[in-house]
Amino acid sequence: MGILGQIVCVVVIIHFVASETNLSKLPPVRLAVLAPDDDSLPFSLHKILPAVIYAVRTLLRQGGRPIEVLYRDTQCSSTYGPLAAFSLYDSGLADIFLGPLCPYVLAPVARYTSVWGLPILTAGGQNDNFDHKEPHYKLLTRMNGSYSQIGTIVLQVLAKFNWKVVALLFHNYEDRTRGNSNCYFTLGAVFTALGKKSFHRGFDESSPNTDYFKLLKEVSFHSRSKCTSFA
Repeated sequence: MGILGQIVCVVVIIHFVASETNLSKLPPVRLAVLAPDDDSLPFSLHKILPAVIYAVRTLLRQGGRPIEVLYRDTQCSSTYGPLAAFSLYDSGLADIFLGPLCPYVLAPVARYTSVWGLPILTAGGQNDNFDHKEPHYKLLTRMNGSYSQIGTIVLQVLAKFNWKVVALLFHNYEDRTRGNSNCYFTLGAVFTALGKKSFHRGFDESSPNTDYFKLLKEVSFHSRSKCTSFA
């Protein structure tokens, strides 16, 4: 299920939970959407908000409880994203948070919402760090599973073929100010599942300085029982 489909499901869940009471006499639920205003990303505000607004209007026509949609630009920043959440909370404008999806924004916001007593739902947060609900992420609900499940699948595949020697090769940002890539977080869960013993190398696929021949040769020496030399 895509991100937009998950968002619609979330709003539908809010509707059914609230439908047990007299909806017409209840104040609107304030749904605060946190996402970057950057259309180069698959989860930008311009791509998310239409699905949210459509779902809210559909439920309202069906007699559901009114939902007021507010949104803030997180800039995918670990600084400005939490500040946006603080602004909504301090103004009393949020009953529930939808997003963020950027992991470096989600982590601090999820920790704050557990103190504020506000639920947070996201299609992100697959990093295995978020698997531990206590004490920091107890009100976080992830709709897209976790990378730790990928680690479990990899272990099952290795056992099926009796493969014991594994090397991990993944894309990561050369510019450390950008943090780590999704590839890093995905294989990080695999690395943990393997017992943190596997050989691993990261490379920046956008860097013109990457020596792929040298990289693949190095990895081959750590992932084969008999290494085939390169011509």
